[in-house]
Amino acid sequence: MESDLEELTGQIENTIRNSISGLTGHEWDEDFITLNLLSDLRQDLNGIKLVGKDKKSKVDWQTYKLKGTFENNFGDIALVVNITYKDRTDLHGAAFLEAKKRDWRKTSFGAMKIPQARKILKNAPRSQYLLYDYEDITNFLSGNLYQDELRHYHYRRGYNTPLSAVTRAVCVPLNLALATGYKDTLLYRHGTPLSLQLSNRYFNGLDLEFDETSKKVATGFLDKFGLPKFVIKIDIIENGAEPKENDLRINQSNYGQMD
Repeated sequence: MESDLEELTGQIENTIRNSISGLTGHEWDEDFITLNLLSDLRQDLNGIKLVGKDKKSKVDWQTYKLKGTFENNFGDIALVVNITYKDRTDLHGAAFLEAKKRDWRKTSFGAMKIPQARKILKNAPRSQYLLYDYEDITNFLSGNLYQDELRHYHYRRGYNTPLSAVTRAVCVPLNLALATGYKDTLLYRHGTPLSLQLSNRYFNGLDLEFDETSKKVATGFLDKFGLPKFVIKIDIIENGAEPKENDLRINQSNYGQMD
């Protein structure tokens, strides 16, 4: 499938919305939401070839689930990002997301715990909350940018209402959440939609951890600090670049690839 970067952002957002919308009851659980979302993203987005102005030519997307049970000191989801540039340089890093669901019919995120957040930040200072909502989120950061990026993926929130840029999942830096003390939907004002965080930030090597400990934890080769429940491995190749052999690989003794 071919796409430009704006269309890719929209495709990611569309998948996120379809995956999360309609989940209720026992399904409204962080692990279930995440498993469902990652399965849908892998199915919809793997092997995308980028066309247009962006220098990237291909984005490969693989998802993994932890086989066993480990104490979790880095976050629920790890992203392993490999970027290869046409000048034969490369960039390899990891990112960590701690997933939290909005409490049903409340504005709170009751599962947020300060000691847990501090522990994750100590290990991964650029980590973020990934906040899921069963209703449309509209009051997020960079709303104007979002309007431009996702102009083909706006949704009507009610009868006779204008089209609005909405999402169901936003990323908020853990250190910012701790600084504000918010544990509710007020955090959305500091949030970036997951779709934009992926395409505009992580895909460009931003907000990643580059230390060896973080990379070994994210890939499943170091478990004394705990292992994430899910791993997304994203390989990005710039137009004209040749794949290299030193990409970060996933330890498949600890992780199984999701079909």
